[in-house]
Amino acid sequence: MSEPFPTEFIYDEADLPGGSTWEMRRIIEAVERGEIAEDFLAFFDRDPERIPPLDPAVILAPADGLVELQRPAGRLAQFIVHLRLTDVHVQRVPFAGRVQSIESTGCSHFHPGDPKYWTGVQVVTTIESTLGVYRVRQLTTLITRRIETWLMPGDEVKAGQRLGRIRLGSTVILELPGDWEPLVSDREKVYAAVTPLARLTP
Repeated sequence: MSEPFPTEFIYDEADLPGGSTWEMRRIIEAVERGEIAEDFLAFFDRDPERIPPLDPAVILAPADGLVELQRPAGRLAQFIVHLRLTDVHVQRVPFAGRVQSIESTGCSHFHPGDPKYWTGVQVVTTIESTLGVYRVRQLTTLITRRIETWLMPGDEVKAGQRLGRIRLGSTVILELPGDWEPLVSDREKVYAAVTPLARLTP
């Protein structure tokens, strides 16, 4: 298997349940063949309850995984969360507001190492909030072709509320308006609805 990222971006054995005998390399090979064991699928589909912090001034992580910070010139600040095969794959609303739109875009699926990856099939949820309009992008991969969206345009949403799910892995991008102070570091592990990701700077 060709790996575009270090192993830490693909899976983390520390996330496996105690006493697990799964060999992640074999799990990955099975996924690439379109096969996955029922017991691992049940683990993958876990959806634990989360209690968001009470601070209303912070943006929360939209997904579990390793975060990558980017500040593209002339574009919205981006917080990219790389979901590993062992991460919880339910995405959450990072800040309270009203769903403005939900758009499916892209026309193909790509491996994360492909330069076209960022233009592949994805769902973009745009939310109006007191801090401005922000977007959550759920991206698929070559072997991850299903995105579930659990919100509707017009919905009033709370921070930490379930937004949707990607199966079986991929990337979530949070695009924020204005100037933001990151509260995390590159490659830090974050948890959806729990980890404070950023705070708006005056």
